[in-house]
Amino acid sequence: MKKTIILGLILLIATTMVRGFEVKRIEKSKILEDKEWEAIYNDYDISQYKKKLESANLENVKIDVYLAFWCGDSKENLPKFLKIIDALDQTQIEVNFYTCERKPSRDTKFYVEEFQVERIPTFIFYRNNQEFGRIIEQPIKSMAEDFIEIILKN
Repeated sequence: MKKTIILGLILLIATTMVRGFEVKRIEKSKILEDKEWEAIYNDYDISQYKKKLESANLENVKIDVYLAFWCGDSKENLPKFLKIIDALDQTQIEVNFYTCERKPSRDTKFYVEEFQVERIPTFIFYRNNQEFGRIIEQPIKSMAEDFIEIILKN
């Protein structure tokens, strides 16, 4: 039994050393503690999208968000995403936030290999535990338009 536990610990330490970085779950409230991020949140106007957002089917939707406080794209897009989330009926949607450290080297492809998170921020949309969309790094149109497009097409 002791050998199994020790072997497990060795594997865990080795995995952490090989990855060289950590992914940690954080609370939504921590994201806007930075005044610059809070200002971006406050300045983002979603009024023209409210009706579409309110009509979106959010049943069984979960969104996992991988971000980094050192990342300029996270700074630009996370506050906007939060503004959209705050406009929704949050009893229907589950959102999980995870912070990522910098990749240890250029040879490291993924921040989170299991979900193939290669760039930060990455927003992964699930319905009934099946992935149905992603926003990676920068939205194509805008955060609100891309969010609505992903939600409405599924």
